[in-house]
Amino acid sequence: MKIMLTIGLALVFAFYAACAQIQTLVVSPANTNGAVATVSSNSFATIKSINANAGGYLLLNLQGVNFTFHLPEGAPNGLTFSGPATIQLQGDGYSSSLVTVDVEPGPFPPGKALTVGAYSGNVQVTLQMSTDLVNWTTAVNGMVYTNSPDARFFRIQLVTNAQAP
Repeated sequence: MKIMLTIGLALVFAFYAACAQIQTLVVSPANTNGAVATVSSNSFATIKSINANAGGYLLLNLQGVNFTFHLPEGAPNGLTFSGPATIQLQGDGYSSSLVTVDVEPGPFPPGKALTVGAYSGNVQVTLQMSTDLVNWTTAVNGMVYTNSPDARFFRIQLVTNAQAP
């Protein structure tokens, strides 16, 4: 039994390692609109490093809400968030900058919290469940899930600009 569990865990870690995607966004004086990194709704991302010598902006659209970070002072190095999101590096026209982003499939990292800020408008919070970390369905909060042949994974999904009931 221990061997089967060990093999199963090794396969799960190998799957995640194979699906992780390091993306580097680059801007230069000649190209001030850098590439855009996209984080799907079943993924999460971490900003791993930022090298912005003289300035520029990191534009983050997180679940429909826009955030702008002036670099290098407002650099959100180490920021982790779940998708859907887009990240764009925008140059200042004077110097080159780069940002490295790690995009990984799966639920938001354990031990992290989701926050709904003040005056965020209508936000729908949904508990979701999956048996394969790809296909997600709405779960029932407080429900007792009985013995099942498949492992179940849970995540919390936030939807901004939701319609009020």
